[in-house]
Amino acid sequence: MSGSLNAFLTALASTVTYQRGEELRKLLSVSNQHALEAVRQRSRGMPGWDANGMVREEMRRYSLRGSGWDDIFAQHCTALGALLAGRAVDAYAQLVAYTQPFLKLFREDKDAWLVPVMCGMVHNLRDVARQADAETRRSGKSSDALDNCGTLMQSCFRTALQATGNKEKKLALLEIINTLFKVYFQLNTLRLCKTLINAVASKQFLEFDMFPASQRVTYRYFTGRLNIFDEKYQEAVDDLTYAFEHCPRGAEVNKARCAYYLVPARMLLGDLPRQAMLQRFNLHHYVPIVEAMREGSIQRLDSCLRDNQYGFIQAGTFLLVEKLKLFVHRRLFKRVALLHRVQDPAKADRLPLVKVQQALAWQGVDIDLDGVECIAANLIYRKLVKGYLSHQHRIAVLSKQDPFPALSAATLTDP
Repeated sequence: MSGSLNAFLTALASTVTYQRGEELRKLLSVSNQHALEAVRQRSRGMPGWDANGMVREEMRRYSLRGSGWDDIFAQHCTALGALLAGRAVDAYAQLVAYTQPFLKLFREDKDAWLVPVMCGMVHNLRDVARQADAETRRSGKSSDALDNCGTLMQSCFRTALQATGNKEKKLALLEIINTLFKVYFQLNTLRLCKTLINAVASKQFLEFDMFPASQRVTYRYFTGRLNIFDEKYQEAVDDLTYAFEHCPRGAEVNKARCAYYLVPARMLLGDLPRQAMLQRFNLHHYVPIVEAMREGSIQRLDSCLRDNQYGFIQAGTFLLVEKLKLFVHRRLFKRVALLHRVQDPAKADRLPLVKVQQALAWQGVDIDLDGVECIAANLIYRKLVKGYLSHQHRIAVLSKQDPFPALSAATLTDP
């Protein structure tokens, strides 16, 4: 396609006439450089030109006047002009204006050729809404375009879910859901994700394997992250493992995103990563955590949490990583208990808490016996250690049979 506006409009009309949905999606992308250049050239050649009137009139040549597409294409060209002029708020308003007309066409269509266009439209809405919010914030005002975008995409979701005539129109659903996940994560309104997840599990939804692999990977990536927030760690590992293993070959960036959350979730289930995996995906910040878990070094773990606190908080993994302190405490107790067994075999199951306090002091951790007793009580409560405490004698009475049970038996959910 050449850079002229007429050529761009001809291409748009052709995709509608011959129902080429994937091609139309690409043409209507707000980042389509050919389209942007066509609008830029027309704006330079005819300053102040009326995109609405001109495009609608041009569509008459292709028998699309009054079809709904003429309005959509006119408003899209106006949106591109606004983006080129640095007016993202105006551009977003144009996208909003033609969303409902497009949904009407989607509902009325008997085939599923508009599925790619629906997917492209929700991408456009999110991308331009983010730009609009940034523009508004620069002017010192409050911004709500992304919030509005989420509401609008809910309409897209309902339209696709209730699609009639051809069930393949529902193939737009998972991409809409994935884009909504991105919006809700950015807005920190994760509670709204539950409705979407319930929809995927409903009988009204298509079989999961009917959707493209890339969409399935993205969905399981986000549900994995949501399960981490909900402290459903085994479910999180299952989801993130699926996403990691189903990334296409060569998609190292996407694999790294999955690994960033998968590694600490698996560590919380007692599965430490290999050094090669951490190096492959540049997860160097997890190296001292792995070492701390192997050595029982609270000092090393605390140092890592301090050094990487901002990054962990931004990624939403700080509380997850902090919970790994339980396993470091357990490892420390186990090492001290083994040493105590050698030193005093007759009282091997009666571990003086002062010995744990001394081990912590050797690491540079200053803590009183009440604090050590608190740590021990937490380990026992979470089934990481079997036994009971004698506050009077300041000892942990360890079970003679399997005092340090398998990590899979642990209670990781906070009360």
